[in-house]
Amino acid sequence: MTDWDGERYAAIATLQHDLGRRFAAELSPPQGARVLDAGCGDGYVTRLIADRPEVVQVVGFDPSPLMIRKARDDAHPSIDFVEGDVTAFVTTQPFDLAVSLNALHWVVDSVAALSRLREAVHPGAAVVCQFVPEGERPSIEDVALSVATAPAWAPWFEGFSAPHVHRTRGQWRDIAAAAGLVVEEATERDLAWDFGRATAFRTWCALGFTSFTERLPEERRDEFVARVTDEYGRVTGSDQVFRFLQLRLATRRPE
Repeated sequence: MTDWDGERYAAIATLQHDLGRRFAAELSPPQGARVLDAGCGDGYVTRLIADRPEVVQVVGFDPSPLMIRKARDDAHPSIDFVEGDVTAFVTTQPFDLAVSLNALHWVVDSVAALSRLREAVHPGAAVVCQFVPEGERPSIEDVALSVATAPAWAPWFEGFSAPHVHRTRGQWRDIAAAAGLVVEEATERDLAWDFGRATAFRTWCALGFTSFTERLPEERRDEFVARVTDEYGRVTGSDQVFRFLQLRLATRRPE
């Protein structure tokens, strides 16, 4: 798995932080809650959750050492940041709530991920996740894959596997059930974010495309990103607007 640069991510994560504020505000942790944040990234959302008056402790974990290092830079007395893979996460102290924002669509084994989150919470506790689902409109990752298979780029992508897994809302309902969770909500939102300038959008994409561009010669990376954003602009009708779906999947571990 690609290790995202925590410093670069934090510098351009305005969109993710905006989503994080909304996500954290919509949570309903019980009084005195211990919360697990799976795929915590730079820890921004983890800190928002820790600042909730109902919450006494949050554990944030992420597979990226660079992200965890960045998260630990801003210490919080109620937070522990640990490096780890959601499909292998175990705890001896069950949590009162488990959450994950825009992380699970980077995990291939979705059943294993949700199963681990179910096992990490008390019976009756909620597991609330939000991520990018499959939709009718091609995602920016879909466009990047299409560009990568074009003749001009294909030699660098032999044997390449998509770093993301987008599934439909119905598929996610089935996956949650297979993981032993009861689905209480599965709501899709179609959102847009205007970066203001095409160059700002490309800068943001350059970090998100790391799993693609790390296969390319350094002198060709900007060209690849520009090609993807140009093609994506034909999907959205703009060279500076990112359009994306968000699926909020609210589930609960049975009593």
